[in-house]
Amino acid sequence: MKQRNLIIGAVSIVLLGLIVAWFLTTFERVEREIDLPPRGEARYNPLLALKKTLQARNIDTTARANLDLAAMTLAPKDLLLLDIDVRSLTAAQVSELLDWVENGGHLALRLPHGDEGRPGELLERLAVTVAEEFGCLTWSERGAAREAPTNAFTAARAAREARDSADKDDTAGLFCSQYRFKPEEEYESAFEWLWGNSGQGYLFGRYLWGEGSVVIAADFDFLHNDELRHGGNAALTWQLLGRVLGEGRAFLIYATDTPPWHVLLVKHAWYVLLPLLLALFGWLWARSQRLGPVLPLASPHQRALFAHVQAAGEFAFARHRGAALHAAVLRAFRARLRRRDPVAAALALDPLVQTLSERHQIPAARVRQALQPQELARPEHFLAAIRTLMQLRAVI
Repeated sequence: MKQRNLIIGAVSIVLLGLIVAWFLTTFERVEREIDLPPRGEARYNPLLALKKTLQARNIDTTARANLDLAAMTLAPKDLLLLDIDVRSLTAAQVSELLDWVENGGHLALRLPHGDEGRPGELLERLAVTVAEEFGCLTWSERGAAREAPTNAFTAARAAREARDSADKDDTAGLFCSQYRFKPEEEYESAFEWLWGNSGQGYLFGRYLWGEGSVVIAADFDFLHNDELRHGGNAALTWQLLGRVLGEGRAFLIYATDTPPWHVLLVKHAWYVLLPLLLALFGWLWARSQRLGPVLPLASPHQRALFAHVQAAGEFAFARHRGAALHAAVLRAFRARLRRRDPVAAALALDPLVQTLSERHQIPAARVRQALQPQELARPEHFLAAIRTLMQLRAVI
């Protein structure tokens, strides 16, 4: 028996060793990088990558979700980047910003997504209007930048070609925007640099304002976290902002477009709300009454005379009027007896009792109690006398 157990153990060890050897020779450990969804500040701050990049270059950089000029205390040579809808700025904020730029500050802003007839206080002060004109810009650090055709079909083809070239060339970039800006003719000469044309509009431009400057871009999508590392977006960012970086602090203002609460509930809380809703329906079903007819059935028409008579008799008996009730029934019986049998009605009490008892087979004691009752206040005596009189009246 012991030898048999040793053989079974040895065979099991050999089989286990063969399985391990097969696994190690068949499978290979491979490391893969998986892009996780953004967490922490990266979920709500689209300029976090730009902030970290500038801080890596030893530039004091602050990212904020709102424009608070009093808290920021802007100084000359600082950079303020507005990745928000500039139409939300008040007249006082615009005046303070332009005074700061005139004293040496550097402002960078993007166009709103359509002015809808109201470009806003800041763009009006800069004498700039917004035009809806789709266009793409492709560039490479190894070659010159060029503007893609504005026709919708040719622009889409150019965008595909630019993406294909970006796969082969890490320095290639593509920028597309649906809007452009057009400065007024008399102020166009104040721009130090423009990219585009006066007919269709410009995608980028640097406006000299006093001792400072204003950089206007059609959009700032290439500055966002996911886009900054693609193609030549970092080179484009440096082309726009490199001239004014490093001289002072940098303030990055981003927009927090929070969806409505009901959208957040549907997107992120449905797996909690759905079981709660099912539990609520189950509780309501358990607590509710079973379904039946909507309206009760109509009661058939009936006369309530008997009920009234019974109620009146019960009331009279409760008022100790039992003797009066018995006397009324006894009078009705004697009147019927005189009409039907005058000879019997003329008899005295004892012969009448004997005659009625023998004729109708009713005990004489019951007949006597009905004709000459005793203790009518007791319900059983009263009911017995009334029942006997009604029985005699019915058979006469």
